Amino acid sequence: MLVIKKILVPTDLSNISLSAIGYAISLAKKHAAEVTVLHVLPSKAMEEQFAIDYAPEGLITSTAASGGGGRQSNLEDIFARKQRLIHDFLHQKIGSEILKSVKINPLIRFGKTVKEMVAAAKEEHSDLIVMTSQRSGLMRLLRGTFTEWIVRHAPCPVLSIQPSAEVRTEQDERVPVKLVDKWAA
Repeated sequence: MLVIKKILVPTDLSNISLSAIGYAISLAKKHAAEVTVLHVLPSKAMEEQFAIDYAPEGLITSTAASGGGGRQSNLEDIFARKQRLIHDFLHQKIGSEILKSVKINPLIRFGKTVKEMVAAAKEEHSDLIVMTSQRSGLMRLLRGTFTEWIVRHAPCPVLSIQPSAEVRTEQDERVPVKLVDKWAA
């Protein structure tokens, strides 16, 4: 019998990612699994954040020095803020009642998005990755998609949710996957 105990859901904190999060929560409830919601900060964004607190010569500016911990505390602050952001995003967009039904673990990483997704799936011992696929046809032809790369490199199965897809509810109705509140409860 198939056992799913850990589901990884990458999110960019956009509304498009909500359907994957809702789907993962629904699966987690059925399998008594936990959901790890992953948000990856691109390395470039991290460099820009640290550039604010560091002088070009590499010296800590007065704003960073007044924080007491310099780069380490700044990094911890960024991770804490992003974890709160994931928490707020989930509560505002998915809803507290749905979230109470399953264990949710926010995970923040920084680096190349697709590589961090695969690394997180390995390190978290994920049994399934649930993600949305959203790149246009032209971009897919020119560069491929995140989803395709993840499918090829992931240590576990990957379920790709199209934002335009429909799901069947327990009442045997078909509803758009983007209407999470109609089916994830």
